[in-house]
Amino acid sequence: MPLPDAKPDPKKANIYEQFSHIQVKDFTRNNLDVVRDPLFLNSQSEDVLRRIGLIGAVSNQLSSSGVIPGSSNILVSVQSSGSSGDAILLQPPKGEVWQLMGISLTNSDTPTGSNRYYFFYSNTDPWSAASNASTVFLNSVDSSSTLVGFEFLEENVQRPMYVTNELYLAMYSNMSALPVGTTVQWKIAYHRVR
Repeated sequence: MPLPDAKPDPKKANIYEQFSHIQVKDFTRNNLDVVRDPLFLNSQSEDVLRRIGLIGAVSNQLSSSGVIPGSSNILVSVQSSGSSGDAILLQPPKGEVWQLMGISLTNSDTPTGSNRYYFFYSNTDPWSAASNASTVFLNSVDSSSTLVGFEFLEENVQRPMYVTNELYLAMYSNMSALPVGTTVQWKIAYHRVR
């Protein structure tokens, strides 16, 4: 049922004219941006904004209540010995916001001592451990285990950790206590909230 007194008539609405050939399951955030970005926030745009909200919610491209359904994921990334400055990045595409749920890692070989793992927020492009002006140190963890979990995330239950394309999470191991040839497999659980 159309909005009461909706203007323009739903059959002539720009969003329907542009995307009538796309199924809901194939509708993307970029499609939404094409219609949303040129709008002004005024009373003449109200009906169009409602349609964008409706289509965004139905296509899981917008959420007003938290996690976007079907967006939970685990990123698996590998860091090799000899690459201590190369970070594993949790950086969503532009326009998306991810909430960090948990991190663990597995070393392919047992450390010979205590190895250190670092966590930063950064907005540097490209990321560099030396770019202190554009990084925020979050935590470091020392461990001599093969399997490492990170308790500091549990401290953030009341303060969820979010990452965007512009402010992302960078993690790396200094590899100092890992035998040559060791790899570190990072596993990062997250879900999308926008």
